[in-house]
Amino acid sequence: MTPKKDSSPFVVELIKPSHYDDQGYVIRWWRAWIPSNSLAVLHGLTLDAAHQQMLGPDTEFLIRAYDETNTRILIKRIVRRFKKHGNRGLVCLVGVQSNQFPRALAIGRQFREAGLKVAMGGFHVSGCISMLSELTPELQEAVDLGITLFAG
Repeated sequence: MTPKKDSSPFVVELIKPSHYDDQGYVIRWWRAWIPSNSLAVLHGLTLDAAHQQMLGPDTEFLIRAYDETNTRILIKRIVRRFKKHGNRGLVCLVGVQSNQFPRALAIGRQFREAGLKVAMGGFHVSGCISMLSELTPELQEAVDLGITLFAG
């Protein structure tokens, strides 16, 4: 007998955040000059996890990837997609550099307020965790919001 597919897929939203300009606006370009390697790698790893059925043979993955340097992140639309699928999944803020951390935290805060699971990783998180004896105040704020930090 073939296992029955779950009615709700596991939603994975991969977001490479941009950063703010001096006036507090998100910097976004019509076209990004350099594609995000971190985003591409994590997208590939997520596709491989789906292909290998890492969450079981009856779990379908719904994967989307966004680079905020050339794409507007529609938070409410993403939250609706999660709600439609029973909040089953994870928002990943990927490749976060130090100048992008405030924007990543702002995005993560909105998803956490909606009750979604959020993970954040990248150069800023990895560097601070590996070089400092304790979490910086901004990383502690992320943890206090319920954001999982990944250091690689």
